[in-house]
Amino acid sequence: MNESRVRTRSRIARLFPRYDLSREVLRLATPVTLGMLTYTLLAVVDTAMLGRLGAVPLAASGVAGVLFFAVTFPISGLSVGVQALTARRFGEANEAECGRVLNMGIALALVLGLPLVAGAPHLGQWIASFTSNDPDVLVAGAVYLHYRFFGAAFILFNFTARGFFAGVGRTGHQLIGAILTTATNILLDYLLIFGHAGFPRMEIQGAAIASTIAVGVGALYYLSVLVLGPAYRRRFGAFRRPLLPAQWFRPIVRLSIPVVAQRILSNGAWSVFFLIIARIGTLELAASNVIRSIYHLTIMIGVGLGTAAAALIGQNLGAEKPERAERLGWEAAKLSAWTMTIVGLLFLFAPAWVFRIYTQDPAVIDVGRFPLMLLAFVQGFAGIALVLSQALQGAGNTRYVMVVEFVCVACYLPTVYFLGLRTPLGMLGAWTGEYAYWFLLALAVMWKFRAGGWKTIVV
Repeated sequence: MNESRVRTRSRIARLFPRYDLSREVLRLATPVTLGMLTYTLLAVVDTAMLGRLGAVPLAASGVAGVLFFAVTFPISGLSVGVQALTARRFGEANEAECGRVLNMGIALALVLGLPLVAGAPHLGQWIASFTSNDPDVLVAGAVYLHYRFFGAAFILFNFTARGFFAGVGRTGHQLIGAILTTATNILLDYLLIFGHAGFPRMEIQGAAIASTIAVGVGALYYLSVLVLGPAYRRRFGAFRRPLLPAQWFRPIVRLSIPVVAQRILSNGAWSVFFLIIARIGTLELAASNVIRSIYHLTIMIGVGLGTAAAALIGQNLGAEKPERAERLGWEAAKLSAWTMTIVGLLFLFAPAWVFRIYTQDPAVIDVGRFPLMLLAFVQGFAGIALVLSQALQGAGNTRYVMVVEFVCVACYLPTVYFLGLRTPLGMLGAWTGEYAYWFLLALAVMWKFRAGGWKTIVV
């Protein structure tokens, strides 16, 4: 009987974080997570300030913002390849190659990002045609996308630089860059959206311009660190010859293409979700934009811990310590699940208060309150899924995560469509699809990570 109790207590104890392992995870994860949360505040500030202008700008910025990231975020999957290769080389104590991986990653980011900048006016107009049936939302969305695409190259550069910094364990730069970006965005939003301090009142156009300038400031910071910081040039070889090391082109592309495909699927599904919500109504679209902004803040906890887990796994595999890599991966997953579950309680017990941060419109709050409460119970699954999927990518198993993403999206979208448009549940039913997505993804990545085949992947 005593032995049974001991075993039971041991199993329960394994569900909770361990101090020694958590400290190592949090050393990398804390700056990344705070940076992600700070960077996500860029969208939160846009949403909160535009919410003061009414439902149309709020709805337009929401669906247009989702479509913008549906284009740019998948391409930023290149940073996952950069991080995985950099972390593995860093673990092998082959620091000179870390900079060469960075150089090739930046070159690829610019090659893919600059055409988006050049085509911004036409691309924004075309993508805006998918935003809504409401002509006012469509026009506002076109303006927003036009000016956001001017910052596409900055975004891709930033993701690549952040992948490098995470790979070599210098995650503090991500926090500083995110703070600079967000502070710039808050200031310019205040000046350009409402027309303060002699600036013209530009409303949704001002929000887009503010965001583009803000990510440009972040890019300038990362560039100055890499160029002017002697440690990065001397120790890691950043921006030193060869500037285009051909031997890293194929490894980066090979690791990154499945990530790009996975992100196309996930962001495409997110875009389809908002198009379905747009068919339900403009109020529902405005409320869903607020929920998306809130939801992304909590998701950034899992993304930050997942980034740290991917870097630690890559470094430990490079140092030939696969068992320690596994322990750190599970530790990051536990930290993410518990933290996101606790934060999710705020959705459950204070949904109206959370909504009022963004908008005072009682109709928007009333429509969105119950869907936000619903999301409280999915946070733990999302925390596990986010960390372990990135952990597998950090080990080089990017194809499996892509395949699982396809399966999850194939279950998610029919659920959203049926419950959102074919039942009286409407918006509440559409948001229920999050359970189908996160529960399946969590189960699939837990099984694969536990199997351990990722420990032998060579990158």
